[in-house]
Amino acid sequence: MSTPAPGGFGVNHGALDKAHATLSNLAHDCPGAGQVADDATGTAVAGLKGWDSAGALKDSLDEWHQQVQALTGRLNANAAAMQSTGANYRATNQSIAQSLQVP
Repeated sequence: MSTPAPGGFGVNHGALDKAHATLSNLAHDCPGAGQVADDATGTAVAGLKGWDSAGALKDSLDEWHQQVQALTGRLNANAAAMQSTGANYRATNQSIAQSLQVP
């Protein structure tokens, strides 16, 4: 059942596995992707010490980190769901195949 017959229904397990891996990799890479901006913003905050702009930059950087953390969490949740979906399809396929076997 993993490869659909022409005009039939099937699940491409490789595609599910690839989607899970992609989501996992995105979640893993997400926090570090903005490191250059983090460093530059930190330098700007230090350079503007004593100015209102420094506080505003710091606040925006804090908000950025919260948003990246939220995105990472969503990506991890989606990766886990994709992995569960793949496992459920495999288990269902095996169960159906076993139930259709003639003793």
